[in-house]
Amino acid sequence: YQRRVRGQAGGDPTNAMLDILDKDDQNSNHINDLIQLIYEDWKFWDMRDGLEDDQITFDNFYKGFMAPYFGCYRCEDSQVALKCMDVDSDGMVDWKEFKLFLIWAGRQYPNVKDKQELLDMAFRHGLIPDMKMELDKAKAKLLISS
Repeated sequence: YQRRVRGQAGGDPTNAMLDILDKDDQNSNHINDLIQLIYEDWKFWDMRDGLEDDQITFDNFYKGFMAPYFGCYRCEDSQVALKCMDVDSDGMVDWKEFKLFLIWAGRQYPNVKDKQELLDMAFRHGLIPDMKMELDKAKAKLLISS
């Protein structure tokens, strides 16, 4: 989704844009409550590196959120998906980066029942298609260069 947003908006989301989305109150209370429950899970994984800084390592993000959707941490698909999540290319997944997918999923699928269903929508309809688009771009570059 972030990649599609970039294409439609004409560039990468800035911190100011992410801050505005962070404050956006257009999500229903239900979706906001689900996002808050996911944030509670996030904080558990955030503390695993000893710092509560709203950033988690790729490894912890995989363990905490991605594992049900990707077969292994070191596989190409998982690594591409993690890079899709890492908007600022700092080797970490920031809460704001992840929350963007959750907000999108909540808007697209406002009738989700629980946090797991919201995560499913974010991964299955946001992150995984975004990842596929990135893989397709990389393959196209290889074809052009060979």
